[in-house]
Amino acid sequence: MRKWLSIAALLLMAGLSPGRAGAGCPVHQDLSNLHRASKGFLSYLSSGQGAYHVQDLKNWISTNPPAPLRQRMRAVGIQSVEAGALELLQKQTVLLQILASQGRAAALENARHLGVQDLAAEVGIKVEALPCDQVKEDGYGSKLVAVAASDAHQRQQIIHAGIAWISFLVLGGSILYFLDRIGIRRIRRTKRYPCSVPCQLQAGSRTLQGRLVDLSRAGAKVHPDVPLVVSGRVSLRFGGHTVAAQIRWQTADYIGVQFAKDFNFLQLHRLLEAFPMEDDDPGVREVPLPPRLGA
Repeated sequence: MRKWLSIAALLLMAGLSPGRAGAGCPVHQDLSNLHRASKGFLSYLSSGQGAYHVQDLKNWISTNPPAPLRQRMRAVGIQSVEAGALELLQKQTVLLQILASQGRAAALENARHLGVQDLAAEVGIKVEALPCDQVKEDGYGSKLVAVAASDAHQRQQIIHAGIAWISFLVLGGSILYFLDRIGIRRIRRTKRYPCSVPCQLQAGSRTLQGRLVDLSRAGAKVHPDVPLVVSGRVSLRFGGHTVAAQIRWQTADYIGVQFAKDFNFLQLHRLLEAFPMEDDDPGVREVPLPPRLGA
């Protein structure tokens, strides 16, 4: 049971741990936003409409410095787009400075001279080919491709399998525990204790004197003083208690009864202490040994 529990825990941990594609998606999203902002900025330089793209590009550059961006791309293994993205970032920074100092026309001319339009298109193609399990986005720039969606589905299946295993083990362990407890209770309930308790067996109008030679919470074995055939429901009096019972079996010397209601555990042990097994009980008489030769 512990073996299966450890395997289920390992499966669950493997399913919950993020994969490489999942870890790379934030970087892919940032590169996609760079491409989108660059396309919007170049569109503004060409048409003079959509000045908000300028601020979008400035915001992106301020929150994604070149050195940390390079480290993040290498950490998730997407060096194929590293050179183009950093070059695009550098040229767009220059164009923003020209726009601020010389105006839109000068910035547009320098963009054509530096080939920023072609560079942005090339970066967009590379970014679109990057693996990621996120949904494609509309708008300017590249769109993230869900080429690793099967990985996410696989991780989800592993999570479900781990949860199912743990649920199965917990349920199975609970069932075994309760079955064990039921078995222990049954053993305690039916365990017989030798004793010698005087009793009266009332069967209809007949009353038998005798004694109990063993006793449990569920029933007793009665040794009547006078052999008599009885059956059905009876009333048994012993040790100050009156118990309703049912005749289960009978021999020439003994009668077996089952109590209608389990006898109290504490009262049972008090009776056993008050009426211990006697040495002259016919059920436990010692057989005399033959005399030794030459005695």
